[in-house]
Amino acid sequence: MSSQATRKYWYARCREASYIGILGSVAWTVALVLPFRPFDELPPVMAGGGPGEWLVIGYLLYVILGVGAFGWLSGLLHVIEMEEGRTISQSLMWPGFLMLLLGTTVSCVSLGCAGASGGYASLNGGTSSLHQMLAPYLYPLSATTIVAAAGAFMVLLAMVRARGT
Repeated sequence: MSSQATRKYWYARCREASYIGILGSVAWTVALVLPFRPFDELPPVMAGGGPGEWLVIGYLLYVILGVGAFGWLSGLLHVIEMEEGRTISQSLMWPGFLMLLLGTTVSCVSLGCAGASGGYASLNGGTSSLHQMLAPYLYPLSATTIVAAAGAFMVLLAMVRARGT
């Protein structure tokens, strides 16, 4: 069996990450429309603005990044690996891919959780503690966003530095 047949290409891994993003997006969408508690309170949270906007932004970013970005990245990597015949650096791509995948997923889900919990608090009369409820999410969101950005930079660098076979 040739090494070509057993080799796992990066475009395929990114396509699989996009598929996982699709499943996550479907699960998140279903959770937003479930007709029982606590999910039935999410539409009013989103319509209420404030922290509900965090929930909507987290959801939209997850759909865009989890599905679209990894699908787009898969297309670019397919061109590099299959059409141009270049090899992606494993030492740059593995950590970059994992940082990008985990950073975007954790950031978007945390943003959604912050929006949901803050929105529940504001709907139930807890608006005075709203800042206290959202504050614990700020530094973790910043950290995971930095991780995702660093991962994206490493992936880009791996693609730019791909070598011909």
